[in-house]
Amino acid sequence: MPEAADHSNTTSPLHRRRVIYQTDVTSFGEGIVTAHDEQKGTVIVMDVDDGSFWRGSDSDVEVIV
Repeated sequence: MPEAADHSNTTSPLHRRRVIYQTDVTSFGEGIVTAHDEQKGTVIVMDVDDGSFWRGSDSDVEVIV
């Protein structure tokens, strides 16, 4: 019987995706996910306007592309 494939090193579904991210109750930004920790539920997003980085919950992002 074949062994299950090890996907521990595969890229997360959010990695390199363009997203809208929520920085507070009424503020949003747009950027590219550069890192996603699926275990902790966190992402790092590089803003497309100014190149800054935002770190937050993956529940605060919405994939647009």
